[in-house]
Amino acid sequence: MGSRCEIVNDNTSPVILIVEDNLVEAIHVKNALVEASMQVLGIAKTESELYSLVSKQVPDLILMDIDLGGADSGIEIAKNITAKFHLPVVFSTSYCDDTTISNALEISPYGYLVKPYGVLSLTTTIQVALERKKIEKALASSNRRFAMASHIAKLGILEVDISTQSVVIESVENLFDFPRKMTISKFLSLFPQEKEAELIEAMNTKSNYLTTLQLKIDGQPTKWFQVVLSDVGWSDDYVQIGAIQDISVLQSTQSNLSVADKIVSEIKEGVLVCDAAGLIIKANKSLCDMLGTNAESLISTHINNVFPKARKHDPRPDYLIDGLRTELTIVSEERRFHLTMSVTSFDVDDGDTNFVAILTDVTELKSSESQLKYLAFTDALTGAGNRNFLNNIVDSFSESCEPCSIIFIDIDEFKLINDTHGHEVGDEILRACASRFKATLRDNDSVIRFGGDEFVIVTSITCHKLLSKMTSRLNSSLKKMFKTTSGDFHITASIGVASSTESMSSTELLKNADIAMFSAKQSGKNSIVTFSESLSKNIEYRLFIQQGLKTAIQSKQITAYFQPIIGAKGEILAVEALARWYIPSHGPISPDKFIPIAERTKHIHDIGLLMLDEVCFALKALKSWGFSDVKFNLNMSAVQLQNDGVVELLAERFAFHHINPKRIVIEITESTLQSAKAREVLTKIKALGVTVSIDDFGTGFSCISELADETYDAIKIDRSLLPDFPLRTKQEKRRALIIENVVSMCVKLGMPCTLEGLESSEQVSFAKKIGAKAMQGYYFTRPLNLVGLMEYLQTEHASTCPEIREHAEDE
Repeated sequence: MGSRCEIVNDNTSPVILIVEDNLVEAIHVKNALVEASMQVLGIAKTESELYSLVSKQVPDLILMDIDLGGADSGIEIAKNITAKFHLPVVFSTSYCDDTTISNALEISPYGYLVKPYGVLSLTTTIQVALERKKIEKALASSNRRFAMASHIAKLGILEVDISTQSVVIESVENLFDFPRKMTISKFLSLFPQEKEAELIEAMNTKSNYLTTLQLKIDGQPTKWFQVVLSDVGWSDDYVQIGAIQDISVLQSTQSNLSVADKIVSEIKEGVLVCDAAGLIIKANKSLCDMLGTNAESLISTHINNVFPKARKHDPRPDYLIDGLRTELTIVSEERRFHLTMSVTSFDVDDGDTNFVAILTDVTELKSSESQLKYLAFTDALTGAGNRNFLNNIVDSFSESCEPCSIIFIDIDEFKLINDTHGHEVGDEILRACASRFKATLRDNDSVIRFGGDEFVIVTSITCHKLLSKMTSRLNSSLKKMFKTTSGDFHITASIGVASSTESMSSTELLKNADIAMFSAKQSGKNSIVTFSESLSKNIEYRLFIQQGLKTAIQSKQITAYFQPIIGAKGEILAVEALARWYIPSHGPISPDKFIPIAERTKHIHDIGLLMLDEVCFALKALKSWGFSDVKFNLNMSAVQLQNDGVVELLAERFAFHHINPKRIVIEITESTLQSAKAREVLTKIKALGVTVSIDDFGTGFSCISELADETYDAIKIDRSLLPDFPLRTKQEKRRALIIENVVSMCVKLGMPCTLEGLESSEQVSFAKKIGAKAMQGYYFTRPLNLVGLMEYLQTEHASTCPEIREHAEDE
């Protein structure tokens, strides 16, 4: 075994090391991990690269490819690295045969991913592996501490198994002078007859029991043990857990009053000694401090007078019971003490029986218990209820069959505040929101922070009119400016409302309120929506799309369709690649539906890679037919441009397909221009040699000044600006004039300008008249698959390409 190296990671996010010989797949995995807020230490293709990276920083986990494509075996490398550094390893492989799995299991991997796998499977497997490592480390530490404590305390664990009628004693070596395992009857025979019945009762009822055991062994001093049976069990409660401790020294000490006095006077616990009649004969200083009195005042006082009844008519407790353990509450000097009292009897030399009571101040513990109970149901940041509290409240309504309503509140654009001004400012706003919500509601309504920037209100009101008034008050409470250490903020919220029915579960009620809130957010935010079945159907369709995206990408149901861009002389200038999704059992899915969902779920990265590969393949196909000058336009979303890895991915795919980047045009939407990060990535992409074009120019955030920015090489004017012909209205004439001037400006700037959405001969004639050099739309052709594109080119553009003309003549 090599030297052990502790994993050190001061960052909150885990550090992952990827061992993979396929660079494309490694980059894809890296991007997925970064998207999941994990750090990637690096990518190693060989064992030497792996050790080089680990020598610089020890990662939290290694994602190991089993087949590294050479002499190196991922399993053997994993054996070596885990033996030396004790790092968790998750295997990834395309093989799942018995031999490979058997070999992999020899090192007890923390996960096994079979390619191809999705991002969710990857991140979930890694998170589970990291949690397992954390638990194993904590468990090992706990076991070491427990073993050390048991050794020091000479404490043994009792396991009473009713099913096998046996008692097992686990203890440090040679602690006890009786067998490790014995029958229950043998164990009971060690006790006096009067205690056997009590023990049997405690075993049968699985209840707490405390007693002492005296053992007289020939030739050895008498031993004393304290035996405890608890109400804790396992194995379907067949096994009851207890403890046994050697208290021979304590028993001997108690018989020697001079030594006992010294011990009692030093300990922090309160100690009093009573005679058989209950009169106090000794009391230590700690007990006097607890009671606010002195020892002289306690001596000869009956114990019942020191600890009176809680209430006048309560029965008088009997404290003189061997093994008694009870709780007491006393008030001294205007302070309330919570005490636990343990009573033990012992025989003195004259044969009388005395009782010693040990009182432990558990006031702080009781306070901690109350605090823990508070924390268990309270959000630490806002003081509102948490999810545990929400579950309790909704379940209580459900159990009592009382109707209730849930108001789901999501703070609009809260992430932007966090990202721009920091989490401290965001926390100030969340606390203020919770405070305002509480001030708006009735005392019996509950405010819960559901998580992040989401709040939930639970109320017994189900009347639509009253709910409407309540939600209006909640919404109005946000209108006043929020003052923070970073300035003043105007906050709005999207609010969803749902009321329960007799047959509705709490989970369904919360889901309905969530659906209504989501609909409010989708409809423009800062609005209130009440749940209806139609909302549920819309969400179900979105969920259908979201769930189907992964399968669609893996099975390549999402493919590229191509729409030519035609020059003013009828020649083909470029081809735009458009993502299209067709499900055999459902038909086509509109890009307007699945693209926004793909962006939110990050599947847009996989779709982008799929489209890039299809464009490269189509580009090579057109080149073989003689269209070596035709460019391909590829759309890229703002989400893709937030990832630096997209630059490396483009460069790698261009090299893999042997594509000249100058034949690629990247189209970006106007909203993308608002992100400084996207502009930075676009600059790096442009450095590869590609052309950058602004898509849908004139409809979003862009302005004329964007045309002077060197980041962009071309524009495409949005179809919504195209007028209808003939030009009858003033508005249509204005649109025509705007387009004419933009085209003229682009010509003077030397910036290519494309008019899209041309569907009629009048629109095409207009485009040519104003000097447009590039046109696109249904007038020329609808988007076509690759085969359809080749047929279109052969039919419409064979005369412009000698090679196609030769193909046509041969046929």
